[in-house]
Amino acid sequence: MIHADARFSRSVEEAVARLEEQTGAEIVVVAAGRSGTYRDISFVGASVLALFAMLVLILIPTPVHEYMLVIEVSLTWLLAAWVLDGAWFLRLLVPKSRRTAQVLEAAHAEFHREGVHATPRRIGVLVYVSALEGVVEVLPDLGIQGKVPPARWSEAIDEFRQDDLDHFLAGLYTLGELLAEFVPERDEDIVDLPNAPRVRS
Repeated sequence: MIHADARFSRSVEEAVARLEEQTGAEIVVVAAGRSGTYRDISFVGASVLALFAMLVLILIPTPVHEYMLVIEVSLTWLLAAWVLDGAWFLRLLVPKSRRTAQVLEAAHAEFHREGVHATPRRIGVLVYVSALEGVVEVLPDLGIQGKVPPARWSEAIDEFRQDDLDHFLAGLYTLGELLAEFVPERDEDIVDLPNAPRVRS
């Protein structure tokens, strides 16, 4: 995950500060380890494996004491739930549509949590990156939507990548150039949101 990179916070903060010198827009970056718990997936998978383990223990020729059966099945469930909660397994087991929906839901929550909607003239932008899902979601406020042509916006968003910090910063600078063009710097007072990225576990 890119926000585990030691350079992430400093690099993003410097990039946002530099970009906001060229645009009146407020850019907020939030990085999350994951956007959903997906515990139902890991719990169902663990239950299936625990049931399979119980059947194996019942059917093997060697008798298994009932207490040992309970202990071994319980340990199987706990171990399986822990393993299946790992990022690799969740990417494999959780449908892409659900992962995308979870990221969008989390991004909207962060949009309000960080007050991106509270800027004068509604010209805030949230850049939300979620590591487990491997998605960067960019949410513009109404003032941005009314100024930037949709086609140009889509082109800029397509530049974002979450696999590498340098790729992510390149996307951030492309977004900044677009905002500088359509939402240039202004002299009036604005709400100055912190430039440092917010990192969620």
